[in-house]
Amino acid sequence: METTDRPPAHPILSAPFRVGDWVAEPMANQLTRGETVRRVEPKVMEVLACMAAVPGETVTKDEFMAEVWTGTIVTDDVLARCISELRKALGDKARSPSYVETIRKRGYRLIAQVETDVEATAVDGVAVEAAPGAVSLAAPPGLDLRRPELPTRTRPTVVLWALAAVAVVALGAVLAYQAGVAGVRPLATTPLTSYPGDERDPALSPDGSRVAFAWNGEAADGEPGAFDVYVQDARGGAAPTRLTNHPADERSPAWSPDGQRVAFVRCGVGGECGVYVVGAGGGAARTLAEPEGLAVEDLVWSPDGQTLAFSARRGRQGAFSLHLLPLDGSRPQRLTSPASTYPGDLAPAFSPDGQRLAFVRTALDGRQDVAVVSVQGGPVRRLAREQKGVTGLDWTADGEVVYAANRDGAAGLWRVPREGGAPRWIALGSDGGEIAGPSVARRGRGIAFAQQRVQSQIIQLAPGDDRGRLLLRSTRDDFQPAVAPDGSRTAFVSTRSGSHEVWSAAPDGSGARQLTDFGGARVSSPRWSPDGRRLAVSARAQGNADVFVVLPDGEARQITTDSADDVAPSWSRDGMWVYFASDRGDTWQIYRVPAAGGDPEPVTVGGGVAAAEAPGGGLLVIRPDKRGLWLLPPGTDGLPQDAAARRLPANLSPADWANWTVSGPYVYVLERRYDRAATVVRLDPATGRRVTVATAQDVPEDSGLAVFPGGQRFLLARQERADSDIGFVADFD
Repeated sequence: METTDRPPAHPILSAPFRVGDWVAEPMANQLTRGETVRRVEPKVMEVLACMAAVPGETVTKDEFMAEVWTGTIVTDDVLARCISELRKALGDKARSPSYVETIRKRGYRLIAQVETDVEATAVDGVAVEAAPGAVSLAAPPGLDLRRPELPTRTRPTVVLWALAAVAVVALGAVLAYQAGVAGVRPLATTPLTSYPGDERDPALSPDGSRVAFAWNGEAADGEPGAFDVYVQDARGGAAPTRLTNHPADERSPAWSPDGQRVAFVRCGVGGECGVYVVGAGGGAARTLAEPEGLAVEDLVWSPDGQTLAFSARRGRQGAFSLHLLPLDGSRPQRLTSPASTYPGDLAPAFSPDGQRLAFVRTALDGRQDVAVVSVQGGPVRRLAREQKGVTGLDWTADGEVVYAANRDGAAGLWRVPREGGAPRWIALGSDGGEIAGPSVARRGRGIAFAQQRVQSQIIQLAPGDDRGRLLLRSTRDDFQPAVAPDGSRTAFVSTRSGSHEVWSAAPDGSGARQLTDFGGARVSSPRWSPDGRRLAVSARAQGNADVFVVLPDGEARQITTDSADDVAPSWSRDGMWVYFASDRGDTWQIYRVPAAGGDPEPVTVGGGVAAAEAPGGGLLVIRPDKRGLWLLPPGTDGLPQDAAARRLPANLSPADWANWTVSGPYVYVLERRYDRAATVVRLDPATGRRVTVATAQDVPEDSGLAVFPGGQRFLLARQERADSDIGFVADFD
């Protein structure tokens, strides 16, 4: 079918709309009716939105092709399949339709009633329970209720930065190219800081004249010190004013609306956190609140000055959620309840009217969304869905959201309307580095942000070697290694091509070559087949995550097609099946699908975010709501028995879904500590005996773990670099 000389197409709705009994959310690719949430493929939603723009009118096949498949040559059966999937999702029938009617030899029309003035209902199918007024601070099931232990040198949100790191040179080239093509003159960026150590958490004063930030300085022995809060004139020149000086880390500065005070978070060595306030010119700090048992991040002040918002979680693991802290002495109120499998909800920012919070919601495999929720509670609504990670956001004075992300190989700033829609790129004349934590002036002009450089590399460890040897050298991010069963090849995820792809190399790291070409999709968790000829991998080629089998020539064959997220693949010992985790039901569960393709079948009922066949039979599973590693023994039918699950002594959280592997008769797990140190533990699933075989430092959250045959060499990721400076754009509104 030709793609040129088509009649003008109908527009596609992007805002939520009601069709019959269903609420459709085009930006979320989901349909909601009461408590029922169904997600559909992006093209299926576009077909529905195209018809909803002209309800009751016939949309011809050529019009569908021009609007939904612009510039792409496809056959009529592709449209027919989308219509079939849409009817299935809506519960409609072709012979007696209530929603979509077929107009023979012409096209289709939507016969159900359409309303366009509706609100979205959820993000990723997860209804957020938040009632007006006080919200219980009880931790969701499965969260660690022990007192938090946060690092004294590194913020947990460095994970957000590490997810999207790209090379400085490549970034500059991409941005310069985009600016030239678009005819956009980049905004002039002034570097406000270039001090040794790490300057982060920029907060621009309401009038745009000063920037508060956290800096860990440099101790006499050359090691980083504790973070303290400083204020720098946005015009530069003068030395910064130090507002705090404490042995504990003090971070996340937030300006009061009148610009006279700065609130901040102080977290001690044991993880106990408090919220404090100090005058913008210095002086004694005063306690605002000590949220007992909460690890606190990302503090922001409401426009009316009556409330603070922050991200927090209980303990060192589990999901961060958004909290409101009234300044009248009331207890904090929890506003969101993300699934415990997520790193959580981070980086809140108040809208100009103070009625909403925009924030970053992170999915299991690291994909991040820009979302918004009312301060009164209620459903979470997605504004933008990203592949590479979002590293902070803020609101503009006119009610748009500016966020930092890596889109299409370009790390920078983007802005999106509060109703959602296509993000617009903001050209910055920066000197490279990842952009993070944008902060916009409330009354005036200007935007501040961190320009940070984070790099993870794959190292090889041996028993007794605490430092390891760098195996793969590059200027990009390399992580989540895998070793072929015979030890002849390694595979890993890398951003060497400018986006996440799977690469392969010899056991000594030589001869690295790119295997996949997903072209910008987020890729994770490569796993070798038992014969060492194929790889299973999860990739977000169409927005949602699906499982692919990568052949020796690099061809990637998709073997799951559900509109849900399918992640963390692993092979059966005979190579006939691929296990994976999916949220296609009400909870995360383990499924398996024939390696050659076919219909997936459920494996667990008790939940799972990663699984692998156990050496002695049965299935090893990481639960979505519990810590540890669980062994499900085989039943008489060969399938694992959830009811007889036994917990093994492994300190793993749901976020560690990639940090373990099976090799020979043992299971090897990477147990991370709050200070980013980690131990490699060898576990015998039959006896439960565990032995620590290696230790490592500076291990990122999504490191991954691979073991060579014999268990004497291990591969994992190590963070080689993590520093940042503060940049400022004066001509921004």
